[in-house]
Amino acid sequence: MHLKYIRNEKIVIYGSQKDIVAAEAIIDTIDGLEAQLIGDRLVNEGAVRLKLQNALDVYGVKATILVDGNTVYPFAKIVKQYEMLKLRGTLEKMSNEFYEFLSINFDIAHYNKSGYIETYNNDFATLKREIIDKATTSGRYTDVQRILDHIQGRATSYSNAE
Repeated sequence: MHLKYIRNEKIVIYGSQKDIVAAEAIIDTIDGLEAQLIGDRLVNEGAVRLKLQNALDVYGVKATILVDGNTVYPFAKIVKQYEMLKLRGTLEKMSNEFYEFLSINFDIAHYNKSGYIETYNNDFATLKREIIDKATTSGRYTDVQRILDHIQGRATSYSNAE
């Protein structure tokens, strides 16, 4: 199921009915999510994405939230999964969410997670060297950039009140 968010048509919530209702209730409490559009472009997308990312982390939102058709990723969960893979040195315990984060944002499409893991020989160091260390993203994807800055070791600060 999905729901277009009433305060901002560029925000869509996906999940079960229960997860959508819970996510909408949380999102309703966040100031500054109203659409600021120039034509079809959401000019406050960066700030909206960071506010939603914060809600995903703070409230443990289970629904998937998209802004202008692109997933907003939870910072804490993705970073924790990265750290776990780094510690193990292998990719065999890669979560579906981390696989999707990497393959959608920074890498070529693969048929499935198993093929992705095989491509990098189940070796974290190879994946890090070939994908993560070279990864870049569009400035409008502030949630993705925040995660990428952290895992690439760049010290930056992000404000949810941009």
